[in-house]
Amino acid sequence: MKNIPIISVCGKGGVGKTVLSSLLSKAIIDEGITPLLLVDADPVGGLVSAIGEKVVNTLADVRDRFIGGARQGGKVLAQQIAGQLDYFILNSLVEREKYSVLAMGRTKEKGCFCSANNLLKSALAEVISAFSCVLIDAEAGIEQINRDVTNRVNNVIIVVDASQRSLDTLRVIYGMVKTSQISVVVNRVSENDSLILPDDVNIIGMIPENDVLKQFDREGKSLWQLPADNEALVSAREIVCKLAILKKEI
Repeated sequence: MKNIPIISVCGKGGVGKTVLSSLLSKAIIDEGITPLLLVDADPVGGLVSAIGEKVVNTLADVRDRFIGGARQGGKVLAQQIAGQLDYFILNSLVEREKYSVLAMGRTKEKGCFCSANNLLKSALAEVISAFSCVLIDAEAGIEQINRDVTNRVNNVIIVVDASQRSLDTLRVIYGMVKTSQISVVVNRVSENDSLILPDDVNIIGMIPENDVLKQFDREGKSLWQLPADNEALVSAREIVCKLAILKKEI
């Protein structure tokens, strides 16, 4: 399998992961790094909405179908469903010319999902291999990604703001991630804010407060429709150009 860039955007809830993921994905596509796979790991579909897409089937639907079928039909039916997982997952992809979207969704089933998650990871590996880059909007940090999507993340972007909770989350993720490249993006921080970050933090960009972006967000407009000269989108392009893992593609 080819070694493709797999980027996870992580951080404390509310710091702007989805907004940053939307801006970065737009910048990546504009740089010609396509096809891009976008993975929305938020159960309520934050990234899907932010880029103006709609998803009918999610990975949670696939997982529920597998577990529900196994419970109702026993081992034979479970094996039959497992053999069709690739089809079910491909059917969950929203495919466009330059990108595709895969949403995790919210599961309705209860209990342990270890077997289903292992099967999903194997099938997802086949899906991922068809893309030039993968960008994951994470809900709850790197643990969720390793468990539900892929353990092949090779670049982690941690989003922080001026809150102490976001900085605490930064330190936790730094302690968890051992093999990936780690970068930090500072979001919505003014000149008057004071940030105390670990000495070894690699800050690759800042997303400034932006009234137009706020308006788009409030009105539910796709952030991909922001003007090309919008300062938040310009900052996202600069971040993409600094990502070492993408330099060979740009």
